[in-house]
Amino acid sequence: MFELIHEPQQQPERLTLIGSLTIYEVRQAHEALLAALTGSSEGGHWQLAMDQLEEMDSAGAQLLLALQRQLNERQTRLEVLSAAEGPRELLEVLHLHSLLPAKPVAQA
Repeated sequence: MFELIHEPQQQPERLTLIGSLTIYEVRQAHEALLAALTGSSEGGHWQLAMDQLEEMDSAGAQLLLALQRQLNERQTRLEVLSAAEGPRELLEVLHLHSLLPAKPVAQA
């Protein structure tokens, strides 16, 4: 199950990904991300929180790269705030950690 929380009133705008972002959820996630982009202004700063994202596969990583590309086209910066261990390791294995640098989640 995938859930997206979009906080447009917060500056910078924040997207929080929750649950799973795999091939099974990527269509739903794509639609949710497109809805979040609709009406957003060009130039700015968005934050992406992935600390509640339990599972991600290469389809999910591809979707995040597409999101980053769309924001870049709008001259909007995307900052990955934190990522759970699984998604962070996947980005490292796929050598995408330089494109989507995800900081580890702070342990309590």
